[in-house]
Amino acid sequence: MAWKAKAFGLALAIGAVASTAGAAPPVFDLGRARAAFTVDLPEGCKLEDGQVRASFAIFYVACDGKVMAGIYAGNAADRQMPRSRVMITETRWPSEVQAWAAEVGDDQARADAIAASVRVRRVKVAWG
Repeated sequence: MAWKAKAFGLALAIGAVASTAGAAPPVFDLGRARAAFTVDLPEGCKLEDGQVRASFAIFYVACDGKVMAGIYAGNAADRQMPRSRVMITETRWPSEVQAWAAEVGDDQARADAIAASVRVRRVKVAWG
C-alpha cells in the first residue's frame, strides 16, 4: 500500500513539472510591444511597424523616408548586433527591448541620437 502512495505522489510531482515546462508563451500583442518603450521622434520622423512575428516585433524610425534606427521588442535580442543596446524589462513579454542606429553616413549623429533616446517604460537592467 505504501508503494501506491509513493507512486501517486511521484505522479503528482511529475504532472506539476510537466504542466509548467510546457507553459505556453505569452500571447503576442503589437500594442504591448509598442507600449514597452518610448522614443524621441525629431521633426520629420515617425515610428513605423517593421517585421511582426509570433514572438517579436521590429519597429523602425524613419526620417523623411530614410530609416535611422530600429527597435526590437521580444524575448531574444541579438546581443552581437553592432551599434545597439539591449534593455531588460520587468514584464514577461516583451522581456527585452533592443535599439540600434542604422548606418546612414552623413546623418550618423542623428541616427545615433534617435537610437540612444529609446527607453523602456519599466526597466530592470540596461547594458550595451
